Amino acid sequence: MPPGSTFKLVTAAAAIESGNYDKDSLVPGVKEFQLPQSTEKVGNWQGGSCGGNKITLTRAPAVSCNVSFLTLANELGNEAMAEQAEAFGFNSTSLEDLPGRGTSNYPRDMDEPQTAMSGIGQSSVTASPLQMAMVAAGIANGGEVKRPYLVDEVRAPNASLLDKTEESTYSRAISSATADQLTDMMVATVESGTAGVAAIPGVSVAGKTGTAQSTDSRPPYARFVSFAPADDPQVAVAVMVEASDTARDEIAGGTLGGPIAKAIMEAVMGS
Repeated sequence: MPPGSTFKLVTAAAAIESGNYDKDSLVPGVKEFQLPQSTEKVGNWQGGSCGGNKITLTRAPAVSCNVSFLTLANELGNEAMAEQAEAFGFNSTSLEDLPGRGTSNYPRDMDEPQTAMSGIGQSSVTASPLQMAMVAAGIANGGEVKRPYLVDEVRAPNASLLDKTEESTYSRAISSATADQLTDMMVATVESGTAGVAAIPGVSVAGKTGTAQSTDSRPPYARFVSFAPADDPQVAVAVMVEASDTARDEIAGGTLGGPIAKAIMEAVMGS
């Protein structure tokens, strides 16, 4: 399923890892992006600018600025974008307990317009909720992505331990410095951006909203990723609302997914 704007975290990670950007770098915040080799233009959510001709990379996810991430993906190119996506687990089966399940896709053969569109989680990019949970958890874990598993322990009828899954690392997706910057950007998205509904009093929360297009005959998917506490993470969450009675033009990751993510984080932390 399309990841929507939650994939902008992968694009931001690739931009920072390139060495050409940091969280304070200026990126385009204008109204439209001209797709390369095309007459088509792609605009921002609600059709306006993102607050100026240039905005910081921190503000870009906070207001979910399409133009910023279209520009970044176009500049980075397909190879760099694919390498970053694969570092987080795309194009492979990370859930070894269920071979063939949970695979997410970032095509390595996209042309320039498709690559640009991938920067906002569109084109042919697909991501399971598990995949986006791995992205959020990898950022929370200082850039180290852990391999997910289904069974923690197996116990006998008398409760004696028969087997326990050992934690293992899937990849080093990004540097710890990049993870710190992405965390600050996600915190800003909760504190002053589209993810504010997931704010928890007294707890620093990192989050990112996403609304993914489906078909004309069904509503968009609402997606949300987050982790908390941002300064000492205990829980990472990925929410996807596949179907909702909400009016089509009111479906948004923050509106529908944010409250669910907040409730899960509060439950885990005992807030």
